[in-house]
Amino acid sequence: MKYRTKLYLALAGTAFISSLSGFCVLLYEFRHHALADEQTKALTVAATTAALLNPEPLKEIYQRSDEDSSAFIKLKKQLISARDANRRKDIYIKFIYILKPNPTNPEQLIFVADAEENPTEVSHAGEVDKNAYVSGSIRHLNEYYSPGKFVEDPLGKWLSGFAPVYDAEGNYVATVGVDISMERYQYILQRLIQLFVFGFLVSLFFAFVGGYFLAKRVTLALGNLLDCVRAIGQGNLNSKSSVMTHDEFEELGNEINAMTQGLKERERLKLNFARYVSLHVMEGILKAEDVAKLEGERRKITVLFSDIRQFTRLSEGLPPEQVVSLLNEYFGAMLDVIFRYNGTLDKFLGDGIMVEFGAPLDDPEQERHAIITAIEMQKELVNLNAKWEKAKKPTIQMGIGIHTGLAIVGNIGSEKRVDYTAVGDTVNVAARIEQTTKMLKKPILISEATHSALHGEFKSTCLGPVILPGRKEATVIYSIDFMD
Repeated sequence: MKYRTKLYLALAGTAFISSLSGFCVLLYEFRHHALADEQTKALTVAATTAALLNPEPLKEIYQRSDEDSSAFIKLKKQLISARDANRRKDIYIKFIYILKPNPTNPEQLIFVADAEENPTEVSHAGEVDKNAYVSGSIRHLNEYYSPGKFVEDPLGKWLSGFAPVYDAEGNYVATVGVDISMERYQYILQRLIQLFVFGFLVSLFFAFVGGYFLAKRVTLALGNLLDCVRAIGQGNLNSKSSVMTHDEFEELGNEINAMTQGLKERERLKLNFARYVSLHVMEGILKAEDVAKLEGERRKITVLFSDIRQFTRLSEGLPPEQVVSLLNEYFGAMLDVIFRYNGTLDKFLGDGIMVEFGAPLDDPEQERHAIITAIEMQKELVNLNAKWEKAKKPTIQMGIGIHTGLAIVGNIGSEKRVDYTAVGDTVNVAARIEQTTKMLKKPILISEATHSALHGEFKSTCLGPVILPGRKEATVIYSIDFMD
């Protein structure tokens, strides 16, 4: 069998298997996502409807005789409106109804109201929901729930979503149920399969046609190279490759031509090679290498410093292993918050953290992001302390200082080692503000430069001009009030 035939079969077979495998995987994923999308729609409609309902009338409806009351009539109109509003091109809700536990048998769910108007399909108040266990709704009354599959009943197969209704005191009252017919899912799936089959056939067509021309082109170039090499082997050093494929075959042909020329100029090749590997050439190559430069840039940044209060005293009373474990958990939680709001970790300072906002990438909301980060860090610390307190571990407090200004930011260090950091008075002021949190017993302090960019978005208290540690001039600082 010729190489062209083998190459074509390999290309076509690989294309067929790859396309089939890829489309099978995509079809499986699209089926999964289509089902998940329908499930999300059912849950969304159920949750929205539950939020709009008045829970009080639901408490009074228990039997079919209640359907003549004005409260039931109004409730059913609300359900019909919600159902009709969600019968669109992108979604079609077949049934919307309300369930609640049977007061005489808590193991059953009864219907409160049903938006259906067809007498043969409507479920009346007080009727028992026979599919409560099949759908799983009776086991998930206090949560947003969907069985994640189609459940069959005498009226068909349905994908359901359930959402609880609570009264003003937060007590569970009832559950809103929403049903989407399997027919819509099958329609979507059928359309997907049609598109996938069409795409698969088109890809196969181009794969087989393209494979044929590619195999032909490759083998033509290979034949030309084979003839050239055979002639050179026979001593014809004037033979040259004429392959013009703009790929590796052309590069190979050029290399063969260079090799032929080299055979004809052996002595000159030796001389050029000797010069190439000389010390002088080596030095020239080394001088041509790009050398990394140490450089920094002046830019506006917002610097955040945080520090654990009285950590030295705390660490003296704990085993080193427990100190390390506590710090690791603390730093992990804090870094999640910092990175969430585009902060750049500069360094850890023992039990403290230095963070920049606005570097290395510009951030027009750097002041806002810095303060949100500080607030979220304090809230995260509250959660950590609650967790540690339950585990009978020591709790900690943290102070955060923030300042905005110009600083030099970039790679700073030596040829052997560099760090990306910020230097300047802005960094010093932020560090001093953090130290001031200990004296003023405030968890978050910011400078006036940072506060002026916020336009009153956060609750703050002006503490007036304060002499920061190690500085002569007073700085106006603000305390951020973050506790709800």
